[in-house]
Amino acid sequence: MLALLLLTETPRLAEGAMRNVCFVLIAAFAIGIPSTAQTQASISQASPPQTARQALIEMFMGKSPDAFLKHLPSVASQALVRKGENPATSMVQKISMLGQQLAAQGHVQTFDEGPTLLLSEQEEGKRKVKTEVIVERDSLMGESDEIELSIHVYNDGEPEFLPVVPRLIFTLTQEKNIWRLTEATLAAHVPLTDPDYLKGVRRKEDESEENMASARVNTIAAAEIRYASTRADHGYSCKLTELFARTVAAEHSDQVSETENPGLGLDESSGYRISLTGCSGNPSSKFQVLAVPTDSDAGMKTFCADETGMVRFEMNGKGTSCLTRGQVLYQAATVSTVEAD
Repeated sequence: MLALLLLTETPRLAEGAMRNVCFVLIAAFAIGIPSTAQTQASISQASPPQTARQALIEMFMGKSPDAFLKHLPSVASQALVRKGENPATSMVQKISMLGQQLAAQGHVQTFDEGPTLLLSEQEEGKRKVKTEVIVERDSLMGESDEIELSIHVYNDGEPEFLPVVPRLIFTLTQEKNIWRLTEATLAAHVPLTDPDYLKGVRRKEDESEENMASARVNTIAAAEIRYASTRADHGYSCKLTELFARTVAAEHSDQVSETENPGLGLDESSGYRISLTGCSGNPSSKFQVLAVPTDSDAGMKTFCADETGMVRFEMNGKGTSCLTRGQVLYQAATVSTVEAD
């Protein structure tokens, strides 16, 4: 019946429809902008409630001094916050200021949605350090939400290896229409089946051993230059007991540092074999100290130094070419002092 009515009335309806369309277009043009503004105003007045994630961001990064306290459970606020406390005496206020201090150190961004919760970029010397907090899981269950976060650090764009990947789990519960932090858990994530992680562990250990080896070479080279400057008739010495005579006397003193102890000079510990040679002549005018990796296939650096005071290194070197082709790492600390004297 409706279809028949439309067929019989179509010519007349078409003519009226054209007039109605024109009227609607003019009317929409005339009132369209005010209507849009009114709609936006209505939307802003009915803004959505704060999510647990937004509450977590406000708690740690909010500018208001009461932002942290606002999202603590009532029972925790009553137990932890006392009248008359200040940031120097209040544990709660100290924690609440961490986010503000982080924001003051560099550029910090927070995100209400997406995989990234927080992004911080800072300059440490010549390096650019970026810290990224990733949302691994956000499980909303009624009036409770559990948010799991992981922390990732980058130095000049390269991922910084962390022996233990920290995971933070925050549990928030709605109390009087406010999300409050009811539990915080710190978990240590150690992925022992991840090849990249295992390579990172090995690389960190290699870097530690390299730092110790270069420090030993530097200590011996500095001692040689200091020794020769006070014994012109003798020159350099390849005997550690002569180079570190005063250290030997105080060998068991708590004031002796690890790098000054001559017992750490010539050995094969910590992945390196260290040798001191070339002290020939009277007076001796030369010396060579080498630190060569005990595992020649480990891809670690070889370190060396001589009477010039230059500490050098060579990648995958055997030691024989370090002094002639090695790159300068730094100058032995005592050289500038000797020259000044």
